[in-house]
Amino acid sequence: MAVSGRHGFHRDELYFVVAGRNLAWGFIDQPPFTPLVARISELVGGTSPVVLRVLPALAVASVSLMAAAMASRLGGGRVAQTFAAATVGLAGVLLGEGHLLSTAVFDFALWSAALLILIVLLDGGSPKLWVALGLVIGVGLQNKHTIAFLAAAMLVAILLTPQRRILSGRWPWLGALVAGVIAFPNLMWQWDHGFPQFEMARAISSRSDGPLAFVFYQPLLLSVTLAIPAAIGLWRLARSPTLKTWRSIAIGYGLLFSVFLVTGAKAYYIAPMYPALLAAGAVWFEGLSSARRRLVAALAGAGIVIGVLIALPVTPVRYTSTLDATGEVAETVGWPALVEQVAAVYETIPEADRDRVAIFTASYGEAGAIDVLGQPAGLPAASSGHNNYWLWGPPAHHGPIVGVGRVEEALALVCPGFRQVGAISNPYGVNNEEAGLPIYLCTEPQKQLSDIWDQVRHYN
Repeated sequence: MAVSGRHGFHRDELYFVVAGRNLAWGFIDQPPFTPLVARISELVGGTSPVVLRVLPALAVASVSLMAAAMASRLGGGRVAQTFAAATVGLAGVLLGEGHLLSTAVFDFALWSAALLILIVLLDGGSPKLWVALGLVIGVGLQNKHTIAFLAAAMLVAILLTPQRRILSGRWPWLGALVAGVIAFPNLMWQWDHGFPQFEMARAISSRSDGPLAFVFYQPLLLSVTLAIPAAIGLWRLARSPTLKTWRSIAIGYGLLFSVFLVTGAKAYYIAPMYPALLAAGAVWFEGLSSARRRLVAALAGAGIVIGVLIALPVTPVRYTSTLDATGEVAETVGWPALVEQVAAVYETIPEADRDRVAIFTASYGEAGAIDVLGQPAGLPAASSGHNNYWLWGPPAHHGPIVGVGRVEEALALVCPGFRQVGAISNPYGVNNEEAGLPIYLCTEPQKQLSDIWDQVRHYN
C-alpha cells in the first residue's frame, strides 16, 4: 500500500471498474467476482487506484498468514512460520499481483485457502472441512476458472496415495455440491453466451511463449533465489518420510505443471501452488544450523530485493520500462495523457456534432480509460470490439468517429475517408503497449459501427 498511489490505473483495473458498473453473472474473459470487488471498492471509497488496491493488498496479507499456518501444520515452529510468511508475502509474483486489482491476486488467496484446508484434511482434520473447501472452490470458480484445475489435480493426486481414505463418506460429496451451487450461475451465463471462455482459452494458448519459457519463468516468479526453498519444499513433500502425509501436494503440483506446460498456459497460472511449497521449504529451513540459516536467509533477502524492484513502482517512472520485466507496471503509466489527447481530437469536432460522436477503441484498456477518466472532459462513452466491450454493444448514434489504437481496418469499412490525426504518447517516455498508437478521425462515416459489429469482435 505504500506505493499503491504511484503512477496510475492498470488497463485491467480500468476494465474491471467498467465491468463493475455493468455487473452480470459472467463476462467474456472472467467470472464476476473481481468486477464485484471493483464495484464495492468504488462505491465505498471512490474511483482511484489506491482505493482499488486495498482489498488486493489484504489478499496478499492473507496469503502470507496462510503460508505460516501451512508451515505450522507441516510441523514447523516459529522460525519456519516466519520464514514462510516472509518468503511468500514478499515473493515477486505475489507483490506484483497484489499491487493491482486483478483476478490473479484473489486466485492466490483462494488457492492458498484451499491448500491449507487440504493440508489439514490430509492430517486427519474434521471431514466437515470438505464443506469449507467446497465453499472456497465455489467462490474461486466465480473469480477465475483455473481453480478447477487445482481441484481436479488434487483429486487425482489424493487417489494415487494412501490418503485416498479421506474421500470416503458424505462430506466430500457435500463439499462438491456446495462448490457446484456457488459456481452454477456463472456456468449458466457461459451456456447462454456460447461458452466464450473456451475461445478466450484458445487465444491465450495461441499467444503462449512456449514450454521453455514456461519453465524459465518459474524461478523469476519466485524472485530467483526463493526458488531454492520452494524446490526443496517440493522435494521434501515428495520424498521425506516425515512429510509423507502430504505427498499428494507434490503430486498435484507435478500434475498441474505438466498440464499447464502442455496446454500453453501462462507461466503464473501455477504460481498459487508456491505458498505450500515454500511452507514445506520453511520447515527444512528451520532444521538448518545457524550458519546455514543465515546463508539461506541472505539469499532469500537478495531475491526479495530483486522482486521488489521489478514488481513494484519503487523507482522513478522513467526507469519503469527498463526494470519492469513483466510490463505490468509500465501499463500503469500514461492513461490520463491518452484521455487528454483523445479529448483534444474530440474538441476539434464542431460542437453541434459532438452529441453524435462515437469513440471506438482497439482494446478494453483504451475504452476503460475513456469511460473512467474521460467524464470530466465531457467525453462520450467508448465502444470497442474487445472482449466484453463487444458484448455491451455498439454506439446507438450515427456521427463522427474518433478511433483509438489499431482500428484502421474497421474504420475503412465505415469511413473510407478517415485520417490519422495524432499518436498516443506519455510525458515520461515509458515504452508501454499504448505508446505510439494512432488516433484517427472520421468526420463523415458512410455506415454505422453497428453495421459491422460482428466483424470487429475479438476475444483475447
